[in-house]
Amino acid sequence: MKFCSLHNHIMAIADYPAPLTQLLTQGECTWGGVDSWIDYSALGITSNDIPGLIRMATDPELYDQDGDEAESWAPVHAWRALGQLRAEAAIMPLLQQSLEYEEHEGWRDWMTSELPTVFSMIGTPGIPALAELIRDRTKSGWQRTIPVEGLEGIAKTQPKATAQCIAILQDELAHFEENDPEMNAFVIGSLVELRVMEAIPLMEQAFAAEKVDELLNGDWDDVQVSLGLKSPDEVPRKRYELPRSLMERDSSPISLSGFDATDYQRQKAKKKAKRKQQAAARRTNRKKK
Repeated sequence: MKFCSLHNHIMAIADYPAPLTQLLTQGECTWGGVDSWIDYSALGITSNDIPGLIRMATDPELYDQDGDEAESWAPVHAWRALGQLRAEAAIMPLLQQSLEYEEHEGWRDWMTSELPTVFSMIGTPGIPALAELIRDRTKSGWQRTIPVEGLEGIAKTQPKATAQCIAILQDELAHFEENDPEMNAFVIGSLVELRVMEAIPLMEQAFAAEKVDELLNGDWDDVQVSLGLKSPDEVPRKRYELPRSLMERDSSPISLSGFDATDYQRQKAKKKAKRKQQAAARRTNRKKK
């Protein structure tokens, strides 16, 4: 270990009180659903630790650690713990952190895969902040994917808030002409997941206006199949052109170090992360043109 790395390692551990120091030594996180997460209360972490967890989840020194160091995974452990604690105070700091690291490929994939789950665990207190970012059209569609999927998660897990979350998503899709195609694709993806059939006319209008990035959910025919409006046999098979470098990449979401995901649930998570990687690659290509 280089001296600088050793110094940062010592400072990172020394700067946090117990029981949070345990998160600095837990090491690599398992990729998968909440069932694979550690029970952080078993480590003695309580609501009294929320301020420290927020600091850990947004600590730039930890984000800059080498991926082979155990403490480089501490932010992931911290936001998972904040989700389990349903920490309303963490909503804005985590949203801001996702914007700051949106261009960092490794962190972006972990955040877009897990922060929506964290927000769905926090529940209805997060709706106003998520809605505010969704409506902020100064941000790209990619930057707003986390709050979109956060609302989707709340709608699925908090029945009393389902109608409110759906209304926010439908209202956003009504502005499809103002949104970039990626944003419209993310919103449509969530409305399809929630089976919001009353949004079908808006979806069709957005596709007809060519304001939907078809890489995420496919084209209008594909979406109709997903909603059960058409059978797969009615839709011709198609190929979507991807950058050659991405087509040759492994389908695993980018890890901070490395992991092997083999079970079915992890494969589903990997497929979703791959779609987001593809959309990001397409966005990068657009910027270069």
